[in-house]
Amino acid sequence: MAHNIVQARVDALRRLARRRAAGPLERAVAKSSPEDVAQAIKHLTLADTRFMMQHVSAEEAGPILLSIDEERFQFLLGALPKEQLIYSVEELEPDDAADLIARFPEDLQSLVLQGMDKEEREDVEELLAYPEDSAGGIMSSVAFLLNENTTCRQAIEALQEQGDIEMVFYLYLVNESDQLTGVTSLRQLLINPPNKVLRELANPDVITVGPQTDQEEVARIVAHYDLLAVPVCDDTRKFLGIVTIDDVLDVVREEAAEDMMKMAGMGDAFDPTGTSTLLAAKQRLTWLIVTALGGLILARVIMGFEESLAQQAVIAGFIPVIMGLGGGVGIQGATITVRNMATGHLNLSDGLKALLFRELRVGISMGIVLSVLLLVGAWFLGGQIVGLAVGISILVIVVASAIIGTCIPILLGKVGVDPAVATGPFVTITIDGIAIILYFSIATLLLNTLPA
Repeated sequence: MAHNIVQARVDALRRLARRRAAGPLERAVAKSSPEDVAQAIKHLTLADTRFMMQHVSAEEAGPILLSIDEERFQFLLGALPKEQLIYSVEELEPDDAADLIARFPEDLQSLVLQGMDKEEREDVEELLAYPEDSAGGIMSSVAFLLNENTTCRQAIEALQEQGDIEMVFYLYLVNESDQLTGVTSLRQLLINPPNKVLRELANPDVITVGPQTDQEEVARIVAHYDLLAVPVCDDTRKFLGIVTIDDVLDVVREEAAEDMMKMAGMGDAFDPTGTSTLLAAKQRLTWLIVTALGGLILARVIMGFEESLAQQAVIAGFIPVIMGLGGGVGIQGATITVRNMATGHLNLSDGLKALLFRELRVGISMGIVLSVLLLVGAWFLGGQIVGLAVGISILVIVVASAIIGTCIPILLGKVGVDPAVATGPFVTITIDGIAIILYFSIATLLLNTLPA
């Protein structure tokens, strides 16, 4: 029901923009969230997009610009007044403002930063100094901090006096040097006596991350400890900011989409409307060309078994089955491994033996079932030698594919390559080659050993 309401609102915004109905559009935009407006813009022409943004308040323009694709974003940078851009940036939280400014050209970045309030500019510049995919790059420098010697009464009064603070889930305590010394909850603040000092009820064992910590690692920590926010501190425990759950959800969504594209051999660009045709073709062609070259090599390998094919041409009919099952098992093993590594359930120092042994057992179990099934079918279709060749090959290939599919992401991880690229084309090409060699070698051996 809620989805239908949102979709109806988005459709209405699109219709009003296309009809150039200024008054109704302005009222509809005022009742809509920035996310709904950004969704409506996705399928508008550039001219309609500009008309829509002319009826958006400066407060809402920032979140909308953060959410739209690169083509429309660059178009609007040239269409919107610079004063409006500066005001829109100032209305954002520092972490969102840094994300938006990072998308600007360098000359516009300098112009916008110079036009901002000094304090806000310093907060944003500090965030821009960190890598985009690090804890420092996604944290908010604005957080609710209290001195460790504050009483519960003083803390409640301070909380009531605060204005727009980034999601007060926890109360972080610092000493006179701004070093993080403990954390407590709003619940503890309310159930304890007013004169109770926060230091006495705080937990000193605070889960923290460093500003250079990769955003994927931050997401794993938040998920592992079921946190709503995690503080970012430097090496001296000086409090720098917090990463909140909404930022973590964005990271999880972005990383999942990026890994999915990489596993399909398509790079990390996953916005079909925000990428030029030539760039999209280039990204997708890279692994396809590698696959094509791998196919030529496989063709040459098959030609090397021409004598065996001449004796039993029906052997060639089972090549798609052999390659399909081997590749499928390999991709399953690689996907499971990449997923476990991404979620922190598997690292490169421990747990490898258990995973490999488990995949070996699974591979043997699947191989036996598939071997018996295909042995009977191939025997019926091509005779004794073909049946045995297919049955034995499938057993060996399925077991080998399970191990290879598991090992490739691990090996890539050890040499510092993103394991996500292991799935898909890389694993498929490797296993297809091994499967063909094993299949024809076993078939040739049987042809030379058993009577026809």
